[in-house]
Amino acid sequence: MSTDTDHDAVRGVFGLDFRTADKIYQGALLASAVMFFVIIMFPIYWMFQSSLKTREARRAVTWLPSGETFTLQYYEALIGGDVALYLFNSAVVTLGTIVCVIVVSLVAGYGLARLNFGYKEDFARFLLFGYMFSPIVLGLPLYLIWKQIGLLNTRVGLIIALTAISMPFSVWLMWKYIQTIPEAMEESAWVAGASRWRAFRDVIVPQTQPAIIAAALFAFALAWNDFTFAKILLPRNEATTFAPGIFRLISQGYGAPWGDVLAASMLTTVPPLLFAYFLQSYLLKGFQIRSL
Repeated sequence: MSTDTDHDAVRGVFGLDFRTADKIYQGALLASAVMFFVIIMFPIYWMFQSSLKTREARRAVTWLPSGETFTLQYYEALIGGDVALYLFNSAVVTLGTIVCVIVVSLVAGYGLARLNFGYKEDFARFLLFGYMFSPIVLGLPLYLIWKQIGLLNTRVGLIIALTAISMPFSVWLMWKYIQTIPEAMEESAWVAGASRWRAFRDVIVPQTQPAIIAAALFAFALAWNDFTFAKILLPRNEATTFAPGIFRLISQGYGAPWGDVLAASMLTTVPPLLFAYFLQSYLLKGFQIRSL
């Protein structure tokens, strides 16, 4: 419908026949897609080719590293040292956050969708108030609390903080999605002798796979790219994650290992792109709430 409207608009403005207007529209659509792709991918390309150059070669502007300037030493350097530690910490924190978000959002979303209790709707709306506070506002009180209970400078403390931030969206998504699953399917399992837990595991969980992947992708992006919470809750260098760790390296001055930074940045950029690309069909299904 929108394509026909666009065609009519092009024909009305330029007085062209339908075939010509269609070619102009398709050409403009392709040109805009190419331009958008170039704008998005050019920084990644430049970061990648720069990470394959020697330090002297990066001083000159070239599109590709030549045989003399090509090197893999910066990627080899990621095997050990501070950068490797930052990447490992980020991977552990991200995986832990994803697991916690999926488990808690599934249980909470199921409870909101299937159980009746007082002020349920008000409780669900109250969850969204978590987005009204910026991470820096929450990070400072968490620093004092975590210091008192021994969670400061621990991956577990950061995982708990990031899980709490991801919860409002994930619980809402799971709640709305589970509401679209007919209760008769669970009742059939109960009649067959299944417990509520088994019906939840065998009936609900398999059908919520798109919502689970959408929540996992959201938690992955939040935890993998987190800077504020990691900077505040992980002040020690050996416990910090990639983003604040790279910031510390850059803050050291002109002697910062830019080659290592570029290589590490490339490694942290690729996983979210691949994750989103291969799971995009499930992601879109997760955001499509079916009619009851």
